[in-house]
Formats: sequence, structure tokens, C-alpha cells
Amino acid sequence: MKKLLTIAAALAAGGILSSASASTVFVFKGNGGNVTPEGTLGTDFVTCASGGANQDFCSAALGGDHTNGLLFERNSIEVRAIAHKDHNADSQTMPSDNTAVRIIQDRTPGDSGLGAFSENNSSDDQTQFESGEAILFDLRSNGRDFTITDVEFNAGGDVNCTANGGNPGEGPCGKFRLQIWDINDVLTLDTMIDILASTSLVGGQDILPILGTGAKFLLTALDIDPNNPGGFAIAQFKVNEIPVPGALPLMLLGLGGLGFAARRKSKGAATV
Repeated sequence: MKKLLTIAAALAAGGILSSASASTVFVFKGNGGNVTPEGTLGTDFVTCASGGANQDFCSAALGGDHTNGLLFERNSIEVRAIAHKDHNADSQTMPSDNTAVRIIQDRTPGDSGLGAFSENNSSDDQTQFESGEAILFDLRSNGRDFTITDVEFNAGGDVNCTANGGNPGEGPCGKFRLQIWDINDVLTLDTMIDILASTSLVGGQDILPILGTGAKFLLTALDIDPNNPGGFAIAQFKVNEIPVPGALPLMLLGLGGLGFAARRKSKGAATV
């Protein structure tokens, strides 16, 4: 039995008994974008806004039903992004379906990523979520929780959170309320994040190191600072699988079987 425990310890040290956390990058912005919506063009999503080879994508048709948002998939991980307007940021419940609005994947020429399509302010909100607007990232279809990290805000034409050459683009990042529900629909986090104070400039981009862990992530833009109003687009992020020692139960079962066989063999040899 001591020998079996030694084998188990060696396997654990070698990483065989536990699966490492894997990261999948979802890039929504145009430059280097690696995802397009799942489904059928013209039914599940439509081309919209600008023209060209990298034409933008939007949910449903203008004036249509936007409750399904846009669905993205990479490495068998599904992320559904749904935009909402006039969401009560003080509520701890999910926004109702009747507040779902058109979500846009801005690919060109702004290359900003995911935003709300001019629902509240057509002059500066074509590709941003501004005060009262929210984006929901729903990962429930995967059947487990995930951690989202390395969130990039305001890429492309939206510039960074600070002015670019005196041109503020489509507005600063400001603050947003973050709410996270786990796979069992339990609210696990409810906090406010100041993008300017929480992000780091990495490669010229504003990056939030970690958003949190759960199955539903709701970001609601807040307009509580007149000098720094809320407004953001989501350019990309990483979805991280939570490490699960999936091989451990099977390995222990196998080791237990070997131990039982060894004891039977030892007992049989003693009776001969």
C-alpha cells in the first residue's frame, strides 16, 4: 500500500491527477477579431452600420427582438452577449427581457468591440454602453462557472479611457456596476468598478486583470460622476476554465483496485 501511495504522490506531482486551467480568448474588436456570431446571417444576426469586408454585426433586425443578443463560441465554450437599456442599476435582479436592445459587434472602422447600438444617444453611443445601459455575458449553457480575466475596454475608434491626441473618441470609460450570478443563479458579487482606477495600460490598451467568477456577468454603465460619465465598449477578454481534479476520483478508484488485488494475492500466497 505504501508503494501505491508513492505512485499516487508522483502522479500528482507530475500533474496527472489534476487538469490545468485553460484560457480561451474572445476578441470582439475588428483588428485581430477572432469571433463572429454563431447562427445564420439574416436570421440570428445581421450586418449593420459600416460597409466593407469587416462589416459590423448586430443582433436581429433593426426594431426586432433582441433578447437572444449575439452568441459566440470558441473551444466549445459559448458566450451569449445581450445588451439592455434603462436598467435599474440599484436592482439585484437581472434586467427584464423587454429592456433588451440591439447589440453591435463593431468591427470597422471603429473596431471597438461590443456595444449598444445608439439606443440612448445616437450622437456618441453607436458602439458604447452609456448610463443605464448594460451588457450581460451569459455562460450558463456550458453548465459550469468560469472566471473572466484580461478584459479590454474601449478599443479602436473608442480609443482608450484617456483622450487620444486630444480626441476623446466616443467618451471615457467611467464607472460600472458589476453583478455576478453563479450557475445556480445565486448572486455572488455586487460591486462598483471604476475603469480608470482599476485597469492597467498594457500594450496601449486598458486592461482589467480580473472580472470575476460565475455563469452570468452583468455590467451596467453608471453616470454618477459628471466629470467622468460612464461609457464603455468591450473589446476582448479571456474565459478561464476553473481547474477541476477530474482525473483524481478515477485514479484513486484504480489505485484502490490495485490495492485490493494486491491484498488478495498476498492472502492467497499465505494460504498455499
